[in-house]
Amino acid sequence: MTRLMKSILLCAAAVAATGCATKFNTAEHALSVAEEHPISVDSQTVTMTLASGAGLSGLDRARLRAFADSYLRDGHGSLTVTGPGGADGQGDAVRAALHEFGVPADMVAASSYRAGEGSASDVILSFTHYVATPSACGVWEGQRERDFRNMRSPNFGCSAQNNLAAMIGDPRDLIEPAAMTDPDAAIRVRGVTAFRKGEITSSETDDELDQSIAN
Repeated sequence: MTRLMKSILLCAAAVAATGCATKFNTAEHALSVAEEHPISVDSQTVTMTLASGAGLSGLDRARLRAFADSYLRDGHGSLTVTGPGGADGQGDAVRAALHEFGVPADMVAASSYRAGEGSASDVILSFTHYVATPSACGVWEGQRERDFRNMRSPNFGCSAQNNLAAMIGDPRDLIEPAAMTDPDAAIRVRGVTAFRKGEITSSETDDELDQSIAN
């Protein structure tokens, strides 16, 4: 093999090695589905206004019940009842009705505002809830480059992320997990009492089910 041929082969090997060392797909092309199609979670304030007066009408109570149900289902933090300073007790009636509809008294916060002369003296209820908003699907920009790089479609996983945003019960769970509820002390005491009496504490077995599994 001539010296010229050896030089050509060495140059070709160096060029090939340089090409292999170049990253064809970099870190920005390795995004997960959640990173490429993020779900944004935003807090929003839900409000309802009741006209200040001598008492709550039937329509007011129906609206208040629906608002309380919405708070118990989707609300976070306190339910704030804001009324004009020195009002005639309408705020007290509202808080009493909220307690009747299942809202704990310690979750209701009172606030006041100064009503100008001749202005409406309404009672305003408000609470915070969270909304999940997914990214838009049907984006085909950069498809040819992705095909060249043998990468997935820009819409891959987008519908799954949109379905997740629509189905999740409490979007705040996407920010941080919900706190655990209190344990059922009655079930614990019942199990300990049965154990002390020498009774069987395991669940009853279904003989027919055991036979069907065995077969």
